Amino acid sequence: MYRGFAGQYEPQKNNLQQEFEAKNNILRSRFLEVAPVDYLSMIFPDKGYKDELIVVFGTVKDKSGNVIEKGTVKRIALEYIWDITWRSNAYIPYCDFIKNYYHSKTLKSVKAFVVDCDGITSTRLKKILKYLWSSLPAEPTHIVNSGQGVHFVYVLSEPVNVKGLRWSVNKLNETIQDTFSKLLNVDKHPVVHPYRFPGFLTKIDTVATAFKVREPYTFEELMKVFKLEPKKAKGTEKKGRQKGKLLVLPNGRRAFFEWVLRKLFMNPPIPGRRHNSFFALGIVAYKCRREVPYEEALETIPMVYEDMMDRNLHIGFTIEEAYSAFHKGYQPKYVRASWKYLCGLLGWEYRPNKRNGRSREEHIKLMNRIRLARYQSKWEELEEHIKRLKEQGYSKRKIAEMVGIHYTTLYRRFKYLFE
Repeated sequence: MYRGFAGQYEPQKNNLQQEFEAKNNILRSRFLEVAPVDYLSMIFPDKGYKDELIVVFGTVKDKSGNVIEKGTVKRIALEYIWDITWRSNAYIPYCDFIKNYYHSKTLKSVKAFVVDCDGITSTRLKKILKYLWSSLPAEPTHIVNSGQGVHFVYVLSEPVNVKGLRWSVNKLNETIQDTFSKLLNVDKHPVVHPYRFPGFLTKIDTVATAFKVREPYTFEELMKVFKLEPKKAKGTEKKGRQKGKLLVLPNGRRAFFEWVLRKLFMNPPIPGRRHNSFFALGIVAYKCRREVPYEEALETIPMVYEDMMDRNLHIGFTIEEAYSAFHKGYQPKYVRASWKYLCGLLGWEYRPNKRNGRSREEHIKLMNRIRLARYQSKWEELEEHIKRLKEQGYSKRKIAEMVGIHYTTLYRRFKYLFE
């Protein structure tokens, strides 16, 4: 009687909140609940209180669809993370990034793989745990009750560095999500996607909870369980030096080096490109080092520098800095630098090459046809010349010597002229 009377004045939970509590009860009956602080420290064990975490704030709209708060990315120290748990639009990626810059290209390491299943009711969750759980290749290490949905998390015992394994990391993430998509409705996301962490407010005014299923996996174990073979990323090998040998030899001609110098003397670089011009000169000098000795290339630096000074150009750096910029470019790793890249350094107008808009394959086919036509024309002219020498009474050996080909070549190609 008393309990029923008091219940009239307690805040009534809506259906979504009741479903949330029902899912918590199901998970508590089978797994150990993990405190939010312990869960966060498990995902980021290398982070101290002063270290910053990337937090992504989603866009907030009212019921009419008007934007109240635009989405943004912030870096918040670990000791202040719990001050923002009241925000239902705060999400954290299970990753580390280079210089803490949030982008897929700056991805440094991955802490866990997450499967985001939305619209999971208590009945559906019970069905998964009772009948579909055994069909998974590997159980998740943790389950997060995130509100209306559930996150199945595969935590790694050690973070996997993405460098050299980017394909494997993305493929494993895709495979795990595809496996769950056969059983549930999965919102597929890349590995850098942020998720709601335990302890944070959900959109239905509840607090997300986490439950431990088993111990973490290693990256190799997950690859083996989901039947994936590591694939080495393309283009990771250095193309400059390998085992002490230069794979790409500089093949620039002396005429190219002299042409660049003449252009520098006649048309000095524009302001903002004058320091870069010495860096570009170093690149050109190394490209042409077979025909231009290092000492000769070094002597051109004071020439270019004095020429700029004679023109009263306020270059803003000393000749020692010019030498330093030259030596930065005089290295094997820039031997593949393109002409477009050099034009950007020098501030010159870049014009497309002689292909005139043709692709490389089309240009090669065209040049092969031109070479074949020239080749045939050359032998046709030579045939007429040999006929004239033969009519004048010269022997075969003398004719071969006069036209500049070997005797056997003459006999093999023009045998019909002497029969």
